[in-house]
Formats: sequence, structure tokens, C-alpha cells
Amino acid sequence: MAGLYIHIPFCRDACTYCDFHFSISLIHIGPMLDAIEKEIKQEKEFLEGEELATIYLGGGTPSMLKPKELDRLFNTIKGIFSVNQEAEITLEANPDDLTPGYLTSLRQIGINRLSIGIQSFFDDDLEMMNRKHKSHQSKSCLEQAHKAGFNNINMDLIYGLPGMSNKKWENNLDTAMNFEPAHVSAYHLGYESGTVLDYRRRKGKVQQVDEDISIEHFKILVEGMKKKGYLHYEISNFALPGLISRHNTGYWKGKKYLGVGPSAHSFNGTERRWNVSNNARYIKAIEKNEAYFEKEFLSAKDKFNEEIMLGLRTSWGLDLRALQEGTGIDLSKEQNDILDQSINEGYLEKEGSSIILTQKGKFIADRIASELFVL
Repeated sequence: MAGLYIHIPFCRDACTYCDFHFSISLIHIGPMLDAIEKEIKQEKEFLEGEELATIYLGGGTPSMLKPKELDRLFNTIKGIFSVNQEAEITLEANPDDLTPGYLTSLRQIGINRLSIGIQSFFDDDLEMMNRKHKSHQSKSCLEQAHKAGFNNINMDLIYGLPGMSNKKWENNLDTAMNFEPAHVSAYHLGYESGTVLDYRRRKGKVQQVDEDISIEHFKILVEGMKKKGYLHYEISNFALPGLISRHNTGYWKGKKYLGVGPSAHSFNGTERRWNVSNNARYIKAIEKNEAYFEKEFLSAKDKFNEEIMLGLRTSWGLDLRALQEGTGIDLSKEQNDILDQSINEGYLEKEGSSIILTQKGKFIADRIASELFVL
């Protein structure tokens, strides 16, 4: 079974840290939805007839869409694809959008999972990030979401913020746990090129936290979530038993997925595609039946490196036997030496034919992966 991702590229304002593709000009929402529906219809064969196990609306801010717009979109999806009866259907949302009436409409449409951009329960943090909601709105929307019948809720949280003490981060986690989320995605604040936050950092207006503080925040996160019974199944993701993100797990396990909308990526096992990251160009290309994406066919080396990068991030690790059989590439002596050294230094452990990052190794996951790449 496969996944469908739909990128809704609109936001009411720009968060200071965000480098995803979006626009704060809302005049093209109608034409954009027309274009997205047309892309869904014409790309049915990309998934080679596989049933949809997951549908994920990301962005941007998908919760800006009106119920009638979402209903129309899902009617199109169900008219084109076979959707599994137990499909996980996720909507990313901002807390200030999730009113009781809107939540009821989402349930009626068939959305059964919410991913809510909480980020922090402190108003000063939210202001620094230019988030438009307040802490009280986060708490209210979580209460209302449970009342509306949403039992599968992910919270996005951010740590490593300028001036964030260990105590403040602990308080954020404690508040989050009071609402018993099914899933938590926690990310370190990034300073991506071109963002407002990166500009402020370069101008000395924002002080990036020291690496030691970042490591402490991560330790607090991991230990706190473990105590509450959450499975740390991917470096940034935690879930109660049986409630991991099926959609994102599909990415990490190399399942097929179709990405629709500007900047969306797609993968069907052999071909990877990425749509143009420009709203006007995307709409125009779809309307005129012109090319709106670039693509590449993955070589054995590409697949090898990608499986290393993705597999190492997960709790089930990287199956070296399956890696070799799937790509036809054997590990070199140098790569085996790197693995042995990493195991001896306590960064990796071996279970059968799989290698898995230890808690210590999770701090340097990207470095370990890059050392194993085939160049």
C-alpha cells in the first residue's frame, strides 16, 4: 500500500524559522485547489494501482482550508484512488484554526489524525517564532480536539530556542503530557538559509544556543518521553504503542508515495520527482499541461545511500543484508571498519543483520550515515 501527500502552500504569516514552500498571498487558493485536483487525476498511475494506506495534508497551513474545500478535495481523491478503510488520514493544523465547529467538520470529512503545530506553550517563544496563536489557544484546541473524537493527535514541539533553560523545556514537555498526545514530533530549532531567524542570527539579534544546551534538551526529551511510555521510534518522533505515524514511516521504509502540489516530492521505488516550488508556475503548468516537475531515476548507489540515511534514523535500524540484496552493493572493508569502530565506541549496536543507533549515537546520526555513503 502507498501514501498520498498533498502540499497546501498557504500561510497567514511567515514563521521566523520556516524554510518550507508557502505563500501569504491567499488570492490563488481557488486556482491552486483546481490545479491540485487536476494533478491528482492525471498522476493516478504513478503509484501503479496500489491502494492508499495513508493520506497526509501538509504545508503551509492546510487548516486554512474551509470544510467545503477539504470535502471537495477528498471526494476527488476517493474518486481516483482506492483508499483503505483503515487509512490514516492526517491534517496539519494551527491551534487557532481548530474551533469546535471546524473540528466537527473535519471528523465528518473523514480526517482521523491531527498534527498540531504547538511548538511551545510559552507566549514569548511563540512571539519570537512569529507564531500567531497563544498558549491558551493551544490548550483549548487540544481539549476541544479530544471532545470532538480525535484520539490520534501529534504535537509538534521545538527545543533549543534562544534563552530556553532546561527547566523551561521540561515545563513544555510536562504541559504537553497533560494532554496525553498519541504522538510527539520534537525538533531542534534550525537557522535555515533565507529565513528571518537566520538573518537575525547573522546580525547578532538572536543568540544561537550552545551545543551542550542542545544536547541537554535532547536528553531531557528522550528520558521524559520514555518515562511516559512513548516509543522513540525515529530520532525526532515519539509515539504511544501502536500509534506511530504510518505515513512518515512509509517514507523511512521506502514505500511508494505520490506528492501533489507545489514543492511536493514523489517516489515509486525507482523514480523520484519533485514539483516546482512556485505557486504561479505550478498552476500555469498544470492548466496548460506543461511540465511542472523534475525527475530522476535512482541508481543502485542512490538507493544504497538513501537507505542508510533513512534506516539509521529509526528504532528498527538498518538491515545490512536487505541493503546488500536490494542494491547489489557490498560493504567495503573501509565501511565495515567504520561500523566496527562505531560499535566499539558505543554509537551503534548490532542485532542480527541490522545496525541500530544507541542513545549516544543518535546525537551524531548524520555523521555516521555520511561516513557509510558510497561516493
